[in-house]
Amino acid sequence: MPIGINEGTQTFLTTTTSGTERISHVRADGGTIGVVFAGTTTLVSTVTTLSNLTNGSVRMTVGTLTTGTLQNLVSGTINSGTVDSLNIGRRHADEFATLVSTGTNTLGTIRAGVAGSAIYVTHLVVSVGTASNVVIGNGGTSLPLLGTLFFSTNGGIADTPIDPPLRTSSGSALVYQQSVGGPMTIQAGGYID
Repeated sequence: MPIGINEGTQTFLTTTTSGTERISHVRADGGTIGVVFAGTTTLVSTVTTLSNLTNGSVRMTVGTLTTGTLQNLVSGTINSGTVDSLNIGRRHADEFATLVSTGTNTLGTIRAGVAGSAIYVTHLVVSVGTASNVVIGNGGTSLPLLGTLFFSTNGGIADTPIDPPLRTSSGSALVYQQSVGGPMTIQAGGYID
């Protein structure tokens, strides 16, 4: 129900009645009227924009946030409901996974370099059949990212997740080299950015 305020001309305020209390509606950062923060009464009907809320909380007892943007949630809890169309826990657009099986000691490529981009390795599994040393390198084994790794016969490692990821230089390939020509398998994964 609007309340008239006489300032020479009449100005109306929109309010909601809760029991015997009248609560005025407040615009949140220029949004559509329909947000009320007062005492224990919470009314949220329509908000088009809510930003720069440094302290406090926004509570919806009934309703759905159907469109809009929730950004920079530093901490907090989403207790229940559905979160759709968010890039949470999704794979990176330039994700890769490579499996290399070899029996040679020549320099080999796990993932070719991409001009202007680095390769980020988030998991790595290395397994050898013969006692040997292995280097995982950045464009060449003279720039090792991991290693020299020393393995006994039928040895290996599983390094997952790697946090922070191993990272090649921009444009460099992710490479490997084994000291002897015995059987070796490398599984590597990550993303290019």
